[in-house]
Amino acid sequence: MPDRRHLWRGIHDPEMVRSGVTITLATDRQHYRPDDEVRARLAIGNTGVGHHFPTYVTPRVVVRMALVDMHGRELRGSAEEHDIGRNVSVDLMRERSDTRIPAGGRFTVEYRRRLERTTGIRLRAVVRVEPDHFYTGFFESLLNGAGEGSREIAAALDASRRSRYELYRRDIPLM
Repeated sequence: MPDRRHLWRGIHDPEMVRSGVTITLATDRQHYRPDDEVRARLAIGNTGVGHHFPTYVTPRVVVRMALVDMHGRELRGSAEEHDIGRNVSVDLMRERSDTRIPAGGRFTVEYRRRLERTTGIRLRAVVRVEPDHFYTGFFESLLNGAGEGSREIAAALDASRRSRYELYRRDIPLM
């Protein structure tokens, strides 16, 4: 163990997660003109986790790609999001989807948007980890009927929302 410490470092630890995945982002060319189509590919490889990423139903990873202006504001209609995770109902009875990345596998997003203008426009890619995503939904559902204990549930909900972090962010100038 590092420094003789026995740490349970998992999805809540950004450095541990970064050490288990490889993220690449590429565009089809370096320079664009108005009316060109931007083509980009973001890939997340499960290169060191050793099991599905993310592991179980609690976490969710969100990949967001969008065009942004020189001030970092997203251009309307340019955003695209994709979830990586195992989505189940709050009562755990139904699996809605399973987009986790198996060990050695890869999750790829193909992004395409036509440019109306190019001055100051960048492609932004963000990979956000929500370690407590399932708990967030669970606590939200509990608050609907909560009487006594609602303060504690609201605090737990707040904590689950605060556990989110950006794993990756990259802006690529398009001009």
